[in-house]
Amino acid sequence: MLKAFAFAVPFLFLAASCTYDNGDAHNVLYGGETSNSIGLSCNVNVQSGIDADRMIDIDAGQGAGLFIEYASGGHYHLRTACDTARSNSSCHWDIIIVPQSGSTISNATGENLSGPDGLSTYPSPTDRTQLTSYHFVTETTNEIDGMTFDIDPGSSITLDAVLDDECAPQFLFWVGDGALHTGAASNPLTVTPDTP
Repeated sequence: MLKAFAFAVPFLFLAASCTYDNGDAHNVLYGGETSNSIGLSCNVNVQSGIDADRMIDIDAGQGAGLFIEYASGGHYHLRTACDTARSNSSCHWDIIIVPQSGSTISNATGENLSGPDGLSTYPSPTDRTQLTSYHFVTETTNEIDGMTFDIDPGSSITLDAVLDDECAPQFLFWVGDGALHTGAASNPLTVTPDTP
C-alpha cells in the first residue's frame, strides 16, 4: 500500500472560488475563473493513467484529499478525507463522475455516508435526459467517506472535484505509472486504467 500525505492542506484556504455550471457535468464552468490563487487551472481537462489494483493508505483526519483507485475488471473506488484533526473543521466535497467512451456506471454504492452526504445520478453531458453520470457529496471530518462503482473494464472516467466551494485539483490522489500522484495540474481530471 502506498502512504498518502495530503501535502496540499495548507493551500485549502488559498484556492479561488470555483462553482459548477449545473447544466453540464463534462464541461464545468467556474464563473469566469480560469485558475485558482496557486495557479492551478479550474477549467482544463487533464488526462492521466491510473494503475490497476493499487491501493492508497489514508490517515483519516490528517489531510484533505480525494483518493481515486481502480481494480481490475472495471471497479472504481473513490474516498474522501479531511484535515479535521489538525484544523477542527470539516471538508465539504462535491464531486461529479462522468463515464467516458459510451460506458455506463453501475452498482454505485456509498460508503460511510451519513447526514448531508449523498450519492445521486447526474445528467449526461451530451443528452440531459440520460442520467449516466453521478454526483457524490460528502461532509467529511475524522472519517473516510467513499463510493464504489462498476464500469466497462478499462473505461476512463472524468472527475470534477470541488472542496469547500473551491476547485480542488491539488487535492486529487491516484497511482499512475507506478507513482503516487499528489495533485493534478487542473480540474477536471480524466483517468484511464493501465489494464482492463
